[in-house]
Amino acid sequence: MFELYQIKDYPSDSFARYSRRKAYARIGRKIKTIAVYKSSGALGDFIQSIPLFRNFKRMFPEAKIYYLGSFQKKHCETIFQNIPYADGFIEYYRPGGGWSFKQYRSFFKKHYRKFDLIVDTQGKFVPTFYLWLLNPKYFLSLNWFFSHWIFVLDSKIKVHVVAKMNFLARILGLEDVSFNPVIDIKQMYLSPAQDYLKRFQGPFIALIPGAGHPYKMWPKQMFAQLGDRCVEMGFSPILVGAHVEKELLLEVAALMRNKPIIPVADDPRFGQDPVYSIGLFKSSFLTIGNDCGGLHLATLSGCRVVGIYGPTSAEKSGPLGDNNIIFYRGLDCSPCKWFRQQCQIDRRCLRDISVDEVVSAVQHLARLGK
Repeated sequence: MFELYQIKDYPSDSFARYSRRKAYARIGRKIKTIAVYKSSGALGDFIQSIPLFRNFKRMFPEAKIYYLGSFQKKHCETIFQNIPYADGFIEYYRPGGGWSFKQYRSFFKKHYRKFDLIVDTQGKFVPTFYLWLLNPKYFLSLNWFFSHWIFVLDSKIKVHVVAKMNFLARILGLEDVSFNPVIDIKQMYLSPAQDYLKRFQGPFIALIPGAGHPYKMWPKQMFAQLGDRCVEMGFSPILVGAHVEKELLLEVAALMRNKPIIPVADDPRFGQDPVYSIGLFKSSFLTIGNDCGGLHLATLSGCRVVGIYGPTSAEKSGPLGDNNIIFYRGLDCSPCKWFRQQCQIDRRCLRDISVDEVVSAVQHLARLGK
């Protein structure tokens, strides 16, 4: 059995008192430059930071907002250029955590007192300390020791990582916090997928058999069976993945009775820069995939998703957006305590999710309509 996925948020009484004060309205005129610190992250982590930038842009529409930290440039840079809420990227690592003290000193001299507000979404003592040394007018951090606004989150309450980050917007008084990840992508990046799919018969369902780590992947035999079931339901399956996953996509295709669409095998752009896959997701009725950057990329396009979660926590890092469905067994060992080591129960958290269950989710969403 399944149900539509809902992001777990903090109880409203956790932030009600901040909504009454609306600190951002009082300091708004003083805030001209904002640096939002997000530590290094893969594609999915990067996409899940977008709502935070949107919410701070709503509070400070005239301010310049910078992404401070790092991301996988190869996978994220083009998408970053399409985000309307961020005005630039500033690379930052803490000394000993990617930079030498000499590199940090150069960074410090350039940015000392240059920001009116620094927003620290991580709250880890050492990197937060080095950010605090930049001496902005205001410092807002999940680490209350350094923050101008003192608050303590209840560690016993388990919430989505996006809810935790956006609590910082609530501290400044924003009430209607949005978790919506969708942004408008320039047509030049959408056209290749739209032109490519004209040669095929829709409607389409995108399937993502790969993931950043093999231990997060639903068995490829099951993806092949699912692809054939999609054909039986009247959909044309599109196998989506990066260039390094091309062999995996071909293996899944070889296990299918019906020939799927494999864009990366026909046009290298679809495997080189994830921004071009957004057009594939926008043209699809639905995306089904493992917990990976591609699944979160689909939510950025506005496409609904069915997520197959095994060793990672769907409660903490499930997909953003509406009308999504998640499969997550939540075994006693979940989230995974072995990770990249040999699983002692043969990855039951993934293998116990059946093709029939996923097909039922597709049928349910089909009844809801596009």
